[in-house]
Amino acid sequence: MAEETSLKAPGPNRAIRVVVGVAAIGVLLAALAWMIPHFIAQPARATLTQETPTGMSSGYAPHWKAEEIVKVPFGETVVLDDLDWGMKYDLEASSYLQEDWDSKTEAERQAAMESEGWDEEIAPFSARVVDCAMVSPAAFTEWYPLYVETNLSAGSGMLFADEDVRMVVVDVEVGNLGTEPAAPPNPVLWCAAFAGDNAMMDAGMLPDNYAQAALYPLGGDDFIVGLAGGYDTLMPGETRVIRYAFVIYRNSFAEQDGIDNADLSAMEVAYLDCSPWRVIALKLANARDAAQVHPRNAYTDGILGR
Repeated sequence: MAEETSLKAPGPNRAIRVVVGVAAIGVLLAALAWMIPHFIAQPARATLTQETPTGMSSGYAPHWKAEEIVKVPFGETVVLDDLDWGMKYDLEASSYLQEDWDSKTEAERQAAMESEGWDEEIAPFSARVVDCAMVSPAAFTEWYPLYVETNLSAGSGMLFADEDVRMVVVDVEVGNLGTEPAAPPNPVLWCAAFAGDNAMMDAGMLPDNYAQAALYPLGGDDFIVGLAGGYDTLMPGETRVIRYAFVIYRNSFAEQDGIDNADLSAMEVAYLDCSPWRVIALKLANARDAAQVHPRNAYTDGILGR
């Protein structure tokens, strides 16, 4: 006699298990739908929209109007043997510092005036711009991969869209005209199109610390984060090319589209003198040369020698 199979309706426990299983699958699919676009390759940095800084340094020079701006044509050598810096000049330009000075005791003021930084005469040197280029951070990183490490070590990273950032790289031939080993002062990048009053002593921007650390890393060619000490020190009579890298942003310019039309021939690297208040500005390029330097691939095209 054949065995009979009874087909009974599912019990309540089984129905509950089915419902729970379907719900779990739904949750899993929803999670996958969220995770997949977050873990696949993302668009390039060019899609980022984070607001850029101005890039302007503060405190490296007195906020004081220059009495004279000396323009040096591209490629010409200038001798700088009478530059003066120091706390003495900072006091002249800052009411805040003057108030602090007035609050000091006579002994404290006397000690400050006798210190090396009170009225410092910069060791004599010569300077000449020999080459320059404007590139994207990505192009700079292709040449100097350590830039990613130095940038990230500061917790900042390269956070801005490619179209909002440029790097201006300048080779300056510097000579030590003194009798002792010395490092020339860092030049600042100047441009009439930058935001603010271009005639002020502190209107420019200093070389980018992280880019300089990628150019001259600790330990020579070793990938160690940090700027090598003494990389720019010259022996008496020595002449050497020093490379400086500046980072400019969309908000560095007075007009928002200024970075899109950035022109090397409109830029200078400048050395500052506080006695008298003057700026010695060395042009980066003439208009014809600058027109030949594409901002994206100046490195890959070999325009700027490594």
